[in-house]
Amino acid sequence: MTTDTSTLAPAGQLVSWEEGIGDDKKYSIAHVSPTGLVLVPKMKDYQQWQQAVASAQASPAEAPAVLQRLPKSKLFTPDQISKVSYSKDLWQLYLFDREQNRTKVPNGKEQEQVFAAIKHYWGGKESEEEADAWSVVQTPLFILSVIAVIGGFFIWFCAISEPNYEASGRRSGMKQLLNSIGYTIGPVWMSVIVGTLAAITLASMISQLIKRPVKEVLEY
Repeated sequence: MTTDTSTLAPAGQLVSWEEGIGDDKKYSIAHVSPTGLVLVPKMKDYQQWQQAVASAQASPAEAPAVLQRLPKSKLFTPDQISKVSYSKDLWQLYLFDREQNRTKVPNGKEQEQVFAAIKHYWGGKESEEEADAWSVVQTPLFILSVIAVIGGFFIWFCAISEPNYEASGRRSGMKQLLNSIGYTIGPVWMSVIVGTLAAITLASMISQLIKRPVKEVLEY
């Protein structure tokens, strides 16, 4: 769903989001205004992220200055940017500077809000272009590599699971349960499961390569 730009504040739009799971979670903040975009990508400290968002929300006029004090913060002014491209299907939002160096806004459905705010505050010549092959395949290839690594471990674990295994020590109940599950599934069926997940990912990648998702582009 497209952000309603009529509701964006004159002073700027603050967007915050998180990506990943468990210990791999990262937290990002973006503030878009007529004078620039402050991006704080992939923070690891949840408390620091919360405090930064709260401070920016409490003082909207000071939000850019507050965010620029954070480590890893980046400031992009409209005169530095030559192009912004966004593909909702691929979760890819890129900023291109005058030398065509690009910066990727971290993944998340909130990319749509950031792009809508850039369009609202900065304008730009609107156009569309087909996504290039690398843009389409890079995420599926990463997913396939993860499936290969984790799937290989699960297949190995199922292969070493024993019917008469007796767990001991700390978390013996969990060990016993995992062994039972691994033995019940077995390496053959686990290979089928892993292969199916890989095939679905590969089929999705091929489908996107054929259809070629469209990127929305703003040029300056």
